[in-house]
Amino acid sequence: MQAPAPQARLCPLCGQPSSYDEFTDFYYCNHCDQFVQWMPDSYAGIVSGPPGAGKTPSLHAWADFYLRNSRPVVLFAFDDLPSNLRGPLGTYCHDRLEEYEKSGLATLVDCYSSMAGVPSQEKYALKNRADLNELSLLITDLLSEKVKLGSPKVIIDSATPLFTYKDPSLVVQFLATVAAKVKAKGGAFVVSLTSGTVSDEVFKRMETLTDMAVEMRIFEAEGRKKREIRIAKARGQRVYEDWIPFYIGTKTVSINVGEDPVRYERLKKALYPKPS
Repeated sequence: MQAPAPQARLCPLCGQPSSYDEFTDFYYCNHCDQFVQWMPDSYAGIVSGPPGAGKTPSLHAWADFYLRNSRPVVLFAFDDLPSNLRGPLGTYCHDRLEEYEKSGLATLVDCYSSMAGVPSQEKYALKNRADLNELSLLITDLLSEKVKLGSPKVIIDSATPLFTYKDPSLVVQFLATVAAKVKAKGGAFVVSLTSGTVSDEVFKRMETLTDMAVEMRIFEAEGRKKREIRIAKARGQRVYEDWIPFYIGTKTVSINVGEDPVRYERLKKALYPKPS
């Protein structure tokens, strides 16, 4: 006997019908950009969580949102070769990544080949990914180039290797300086960080210097891997601190549309820009 089809649900954020993933028993929305659409154009942010929590896919989904809205994105690839990232990133960008790169809107910077001991195939690459001066100069040059196209978004995925090679205090100071440079150009600076790789004191210092802090976690329940996300800090806005289930698909990252519209009304009120 065939199992009954799941009952249709509407996304409480945009009101459109949700999709259902039978493997994760999850309702998700393909129609709206969720809370990333409410984040300001200019901010400094940190995305933290353990391995597998969803940091990189979420940053790819955010990059897609910015690129679709003509915001140039510069992605510093510290954890893998850009050639390996283009596949999943291109999927989130709905196969438009090549178009974005040709127009200059999307730029991938190779910060991995030097460690692997292989020649880089990218236009932009670091000779030494632990050299903060080289990284700072490249960011400054790219900012000057990309600001002509719009509000630039600089993403470091991830900052964990920097803390491996350098004194944590120097790295925090460096990230704070870069964040200030990017914000001065009207852009956003976002870094990801693997939980547990820095001390609680260093992590709190990083959070203090950011405008937006997003936390992710992954755990097992009822024989399934579950992921949850929360906004731990949103400077200038009310913070919605509840943990929200979220879904990572091949083409979308989506928070659970859920069954309780009240909680999402609270999310809207917490994040939606106040009328001017």
